[in-house]
Amino acid sequence: MHIRCLKESDMKEAVKLKIQCWTEELAGEAENSLSLMKELPFWINWMNTEKQHKDIRMLIGAYEGDTMMGVAFASLAEEEDLPEKGIELNGLWVKPIYRGRGVAYSLIKVILDFYQEQGMEKIVIYNLHHSPSNGFYKKLGAKVMREDLQMDGKLRVDVFVGEIMEMLMRINHYKK
Repeated sequence: MHIRCLKESDMKEAVKLKIQCWTEELAGEAENSLSLMKELPFWINWMNTEKQHKDIRMLIGAYEGDTMMGVAFASLAEEEDLPEKGIELNGLWVKPIYRGRGVAYSLIKVILDFYQEQGMEKIVIYNLHHSPSNGFYKKLGAKVMREDLQMDGKLRVDVFVGEIMEMLMRINHYKK
């Protein structure tokens, strides 16, 4: 497996993966209203406007040869979530056939290493309350700081906060 920064030409496949995983994460709690025609331009624009927004954004993919296994997007956190030295995991999606192979650990480790070098200390993660990936974030030491309701109150979203250093120590422990 190798991890690299995504290029604009990678974004269609990355967004398709996001949409596929979003349906799974919703677990029937709400209908998937995401469309490639809306999501793709949004994420390409997001990818290309970090300087305008005084942000530090990272969009990476894990690959086996030329095959995308998973992707992760991150940025500086909004001030209302983490007032200083914080980042947000904007998305982490792994193709079902590659789960259980350490892809998510590898992607998040690269993100946490990068932002720690930038002086960041905490991470905020929005994740659906019923999603199996909540256990992944808890295993890494992130804690739910609040619960939000989204999509007109239909979806419960857990808002996790984690210490970057602690999460990296746990990742290193689990990957042994």
